[in-house]
Amino acid sequence: MTIPPKKTNKIDLDFYPKSLFSEVSKELGNEFDRLPRRIQTGYVNTFWCHNGIIRHNQHNRDPESFAFGRSEVERNFTDHKSFKAVNTRGYYLRPKHNRYGVIDNQFTLKRKEEDGAVRYEPTKWTIKTVEGFQSWKGGGVVGCKSGYKLSTKVRDLVATWHAKSAEELSEEVGFVNHKGESILDFGAKFGGAIYRDKSSTPNELNVGVLVRVDIQSLVRHKRQVETVQRWLEIKRVDTLTYNNKEWKEVKGKVVANVEKEERERRRDDKWTLGWVNREASLQSLLSKDFTLEGTQQRLIEINTLLVTAREMKDSSIPVIYTEVSTGRYTAKGATLQGYHKSVRYAALKGCYEYDLEAAHQNILIQLLDQQDTSFPELDVVREYIANKKKVRNRLAEELITSVDTVKEIIQELTYGAQLNRSPKRSIYKTCNGDKALLDRVCSNAWLKRLETTFKLAHNHLIGDNKDIVNAVGIKFEKEGKARELAHILQGYERLVLDAIINHSNREDVALLVHDCVVFYNKQSTTELSRIVKAETGLELEFSEEKY
Repeated sequence: MTIPPKKTNKIDLDFYPKSLFSEVSKELGNEFDRLPRRIQTGYVNTFWCHNGIIRHNQHNRDPESFAFGRSEVERNFTDHKSFKAVNTRGYYLRPKHNRYGVIDNQFTLKRKEEDGAVRYEPTKWTIKTVEGFQSWKGGGVVGCKSGYKLSTKVRDLVATWHAKSAEELSEEVGFVNHKGESILDFGAKFGGAIYRDKSSTPNELNVGVLVRVDIQSLVRHKRQVETVQRWLEIKRVDTLTYNNKEWKEVKGKVVANVEKEERERRRDDKWTLGWVNREASLQSLLSKDFTLEGTQQRLIEINTLLVTAREMKDSSIPVIYTEVSTGRYTAKGATLQGYHKSVRYAALKGCYEYDLEAAHQNILIQLLDQQDTSFPELDVVREYIANKKKVRNRLAEELITSVDTVKEIIQELTYGAQLNRSPKRSIYKTCNGDKALLDRVCSNAWLKRLETTFKLAHNHLIGDNKDIVNAVGIKFEKEGKARELAHILQGYERLVLDAIINHSNREDVALLVHDCVVFYNKQSTTELSRIVKAETGLELEFSEEKY
């Protein structure tokens, strides 16, 4: 298989709202305006990406801080030392010159004193809360990123900008990178929303940059989430466990408000509770624990979508995808793709999601079958493929946890995770550090058999091979056997998505979500399976869910 050459040209995929830049310049004044342009755009992009903490940017050691690693700092500010000077230590500005003399109101940044340079106090627009480090000494993790918060002044500034109407904004709107390139021009240049720098797939195989969202549905869901948040605050609790007495009380408040809104909207008595039961976003919200953190993050996600649509002056938002090390398409900033399901359902109300049934387990079985490889332990995987829903529900009852948690644990085991109680392991995080749940998970006989199965599958599919290239031509360059199988399986998952994209009307594709595709209109699951079989040789089935 051909391994594509690595692309060396630096492409700027960090886009920020132009109207936010105008707002920052107006509110921060000369302290902002005198900075070199690259520092200005770096700050605005940081304010945009991290004005709210969601799962995507949340620091693993401080949930109220955002993770801000060196690679992101250098993408935004070119040099991490320059960022530290301007933000934290103090800096110098020297007037810019050309052959005609001094350039008015343009300065060169210096970190040390020199002739003609004036010293300025640090901005302190971001505040470091967690020090990054490189080892486990002191209870840390390898490569832990530094954690930051935006200053109160900046948070208030962004909140004011959020609250403005489209008419109150600067006429300069839209999303641009530090070069001034618009996000739509970027999409036209690279053939669509997907930017590839790892795989051999041509850019022509692509999807549109803009995703249509339902503004009314988002606003309605925002009110539902706010109702949950308000009652959590009234009760002075961070969490209400699914289906307990107080949880049911809050659910009743939410449903009552929905019913009231629907009655007022229709202005007659010809409505039923069935309408409530059919709304996917509401049902997702009401399908698990109520948590204060969950409501806060949902509101941040909703507000981000609303101000993004406002910036585009349309009911569409831009989504850009990049490739991770396995080839998976990952939305920049987790936009929609990594948001809470209830928010995604609300934003894409009326769309259809087509999800691969037990994708990785199915692919694994078929890869082994192609090699005429079988062993008794594989029966547990075949059982899961044949009765996925039944197995998940049974495990959820045995483990006293949610079906979503069971799905995540099975997926992690598929990728080579270990049933281990250590805080270093992914299973620990999935169980939210709940020791009782961890004990139940690590001692569960079915899960232990599943763990053994994937170890044996690794031996048969990969063994001691060190030259691992997956189905989309990406070579494995990390360490650890646990990641090797994931590299292979996610490569095939990407191949399947590419096959669907290739045979679809790109204007009908709303969103890519790893092992599923969301369409604006209804598709034939039989036809999708036929396409995948013809293009990849894999026999896979799709489930359909209407948002």
